[in-house]
Amino acid sequence: MATFTHKRGDTFELLSSVENEGVAVDITNYTIASQARAADDTVLQTFTVTKTDAANGIFTITATAAQTELWEPARYYMDIEFIDGSGEVSSTETFDLNVVADITRIP
Repeated sequence: MATFTHKRGDTFELLSSVENEGVAVDITNYTIASQARAADDTVLQTFTVTKTDAANGIFTITATAAQTELWEPARYYMDIEFIDGSGEVSSTETFDLNVVADITRIP
């Protein structure tokens, strides 16, 4: 399982793409969603997903610095869910989101 480490209070941005056997998938008609959850299934964050280059399958998952400021340092679990134009649902493997404490805090 992959692990992404993120520092609390920093802007969260995860750039990703959809491919099928190495070929970009056009995600224009896809709905994409992503959440992070604690081990007890509590939702940490429902992320904003933006298609940045839909024809080439590229999208970005984000949360603002103000949102991540509220995240408690801990290990969380994420995945990305896709619903294509025909209604077929598929999800990525679950991966870890390791949130670490921020040291510098400027008011």
